[in-house]
Amino acid sequence: MNIQDQDPPAPAITPELQRILDAAAAMTAKGQEPRRHHLVPKFYLERWAINNRILVTDLDINKSFPVAPINALIETDYYRVPAGSFQGGSPVVWETWLSTIEGHAKSVFDAIDKNGLPNISDIQHAHLLHFLGVQITRSRSYRFRARWMMGPGYYQAMELDRPGSIEALLIREGKDPSPERISELEAYFAQVNADPWRVPMAAEQEMLMSTEAGGKMAETLHSRRLVLYRTAKPLLTCDEPVVLLHEHMGAIHPDDGGYLRAPIIAFPFGPREVLAMFREDLPLSRPNDVELDWRETLELNRAIAGNAHRHLVEGPDGRNGANLYVPAAKDPVRMVTLPPAEGNGHEVLWTTAQRRWTGEHDAPVRPVSAWWPAAVPPPPQGPARPAE
Repeated sequence: MNIQDQDPPAPAITPELQRILDAAAAMTAKGQEPRRHHLVPKFYLERWAINNRILVTDLDINKSFPVAPINALIETDYYRVPAGSFQGGSPVVWETWLSTIEGHAKSVFDAIDKNGLPNISDIQHAHLLHFLGVQITRSRSYRFRARWMMGPGYYQAMELDRPGSIEALLIREGKDPSPERISELEAYFAQVNADPWRVPMAAEQEMLMSTEAGGKMAETLHSRRLVLYRTAKPLLTCDEPVVLLHEHMGAIHPDDGGYLRAPIIAFPFGPREVLAMFREDLPLSRPNDVELDWRETLELNRAIAGNAHRHLVEGPDGRNGANLYVPAAKDPVRMVTLPPAEGNGHEVLWTTAQRRWTGEHDAPVRPVSAWWPAAVPPPPQGPARPAE
């Protein structure tokens, strides 16, 4: 039984891609392949650093520790692919491509720091959005969600917990329904339901999915209106710094979800600045009064913390990581079967992304209240399944 999506087609070799392939090949030839890969770029973490130290809070063990940005949010070979698996190239082609994206982004951050957000060029604006899109799809949460959908999600969607359901599925698909094959699949689903990371996925498939989706995510963000706000108190960031803001962050069935339809998307730009990305049909709030007060900053920090996969980041003297309540991680997707009366006459499997605040009664409500109009207009109708 093949429950994995087909691999996306390999992109055409453009001059820029050829430069990346050549740079990666040169590192391999010199024996200089990078092995320690940042989940969030080092230049971004350095914005929170004082004397080359930031404070990282590990939510899995509830511990905070100071660390240099170069050693923070690191995974060995996280972006490595098998040699020759992409255009016959180097194992570090993905990491090299990401370094190119990060280099463009750093120059945009520097330009914004110097001249302000309104003064960046169209090309710089495109580089910024591409960086944000790629940051969403390079992450641990993005990978985990893909595996969860192919493991526990598939198991739930096909109702494989029912007696005889695996045998019936094999018969429907014209596959071998022998007791040995059924036992093999039962053991497989028991394994991946307990730990979705054990769902097999080829690294080159993850690379193609991530890079393609990152570009599409950037296109989705392009329609938004961007405003940079200062904050009265220090801001957190995290390993998932592109944060969807809903009116009710705890809503189980938000009808304004996804990067297309969420009213506001926030990105901590630095320890005292946040980039707010407003849906184009929302009025811009206080575009000329750009400092959030301490209460608004606190609500924003709660929303950011609730988006983390595992790690929070702040300045070395920060206390938010230790003092903020952060709910436990949820399954990345909630699946509900709608009855025919709610599914246009057909039973429909409905899914939505979940984050740490989902279903929590004390979740933030309208974080940064001044950003929200009295009534939020209905979200635009986009693709049948907007990017989540």
